[in-house]
Amino acid sequence: MKKLTIVFVLCVAAVSAAAAQESSNQSLLQLFARSAQTEGITWTFVLLNDRTVDALFQAPGKYAMRARAHQATTFYVQATPEKDVQIDTVFQVEQDGQTLTSQSLNIKGFEKGFATKGKRIDGILQLDKKLDLTHPFKIKCTNNSAAEFKLTDEAVKLSENVPPPAATPAP
Repeated sequence: MKKLTIVFVLCVAAVSAAAAQESSNQSLLQLFARSAQTEGITWTFVLLNDRTVDALFQAPGKYAMRARAHQATTFYVQATPEKDVQIDTVFQVEQDGQTLTSQSLNIKGFEKGFATKGKRIDGILQLDKKLDLTHPFKIKCTNNSAAEFKLTDEAVKLSENVPPPAATPAP
């Protein structure tokens, strides 16, 4: 009976740990996600950094995404059309009076053209340079709607690159 109780407690602890991790990821993503509404579709943009990449992607793809995010400001893009709609993947980012054009990378359905109602869209937007995350910026969509980012001090600190683990010397 003791063994059964121990197994039950361990199972509950494992489920609780997984639920806590999920909750932690959701809180983290909320710090870095913003949305913009266009005709028939709501776009969600997540600013990619070491922590958000770990929350969104799995190995081995997460390593490539992390490298992209280190090179230039990069966003994960997700949307699900509320109706059949034409989409355009040209977005501009404005910060401190400067306008930057982004490059689009299709993961699933993130390409210019017709999108079917209910079909999930996933992609990546990448700028040519890094933005100053201490200053507000906007991602502008084709109909002049925008996702406005003004990161908290906590979010700016969390967006810094995580140093790699120190190598342990061989015995």
